[in-house]
Amino acid sequence: MRTIALFGGTGGLGSQLQELLKEKYNVISIGSKTVNVVDYNQVNEFFNQNKVDIVINLSGYNFDCFAHKYTESNYSEIQKQIDINVKGTINIVSSCLNHMRSQNYGRIILASSILAAQPVISTSVYSGCKGFIDSYVRTISIENAAKDVTCNSLQLGYFDGGLTYKIKEDFREGIKNTIPVKRWGTIQELYNTVEYLIQTGYVTGQNIKIAGGII
Repeated sequence: MRTIALFGGTGGLGSQLQELLKEKYNVISIGSKTVNVVDYNQVNEFFNQNKVDIVINLSGYNFDCFAHKYTESNYSEIQKQIDINVKGTINIVSSCLNHMRSQNYGRIILASSILAAQPVISTSVYSGCKGFIDSYVRTISIENAAKDVTCNSLQLGYFDGGLTYKIKEDFREGIKNTIPVKRWGTIQELYNTVEYLIQTGYVTGQNIKIAGGII
């Protein structure tokens, strides 16, 4: 049975995804209280102690703010977004690769966002971080393709869970109306895509939209 490290596994989407994954895989669910992804030593120690075949990173952090409204009082939010979304991703990927390469198998799936492709006001730092992830997977994929280690990102749209429900209720219906399929994504649909990437070694270095037709 393959072992999955699911970072962000205690959050909204992660906890629901874990329930589907554990029917077929040994899932280690990691929240911020278990491993601080910003701390390289903690992340590296986790992978030294756990030989993981598949990594899924759903951990992330967003702070809505117009670019011109970042001030000294909230400027730390910029660093926090970069630390969790960018540095955390690098720490996870760098730390998991040695074992994957040594066994000639690995799957790395990183959560990006549809916001990286479709700008939305007040998300400049967050969407920029997700744009980094979309670029990052391309290089990681070519560095590790010969070892049967794939790396892809998921440009997630709006799902029935997680960050969607942090959006004010009066805005949510308006957002739903902009989605071509006119509904939220389901956890089953997220699972189906993750399972496809786990089973398919010929797809790597890709940014895969799961967004109900938003392009």
